[in-house]
Amino acid sequence: MSDHSNPDADRLAIEALNAHDVKATMAQDLKALVSQWTDDFVVIPGTGEIVRGRAANAANAERAMEQMRGVVPVEYDLKTEEITVSGDYAFTWGTYRGTARAGDAEMVYSGKFMRILQRQPDGSWKMHRTMATTDSPAPA
Repeated sequence: MSDHSNPDADRLAIEALNAHDVKATMAQDLKALVSQWTDDFVVIPGTGEIVRGRAANAANAERAMEQMRGVVPVEYDLKTEEITVSGDYAFTWGTYRGTARAGDAEMVYSGKFMRILQRQPDGSWKMHRTMATTDSPAPA
């Protein structure tokens, strides 16, 4: 894909992808979420089946959004611990934390993520493989 890599530009582009992901998540914008994924995007969840392909992951995301109808995101943040680029692939990992509200009930959640990104022919980055875990709720 790319003959040359500029580490600073790559880091900025990957950070922009993460910021786009946060914005799309907060807006509950399925089209924006799906636009970040390669055609052969794979999600390896902490539990459950591995989901292969953009279309299957989009269908899963759509079902999840339908099940969460009435739940409003209040905040969502990714804290990236590391970004490493190797040619046309990069990996990044870190933590996430969010708050959502359904009526008077508020839900706080957090976890860890790891993503493998793939450089696209235009030099942009898309999510290629991802896995995430969810932290256990804090004891009351």
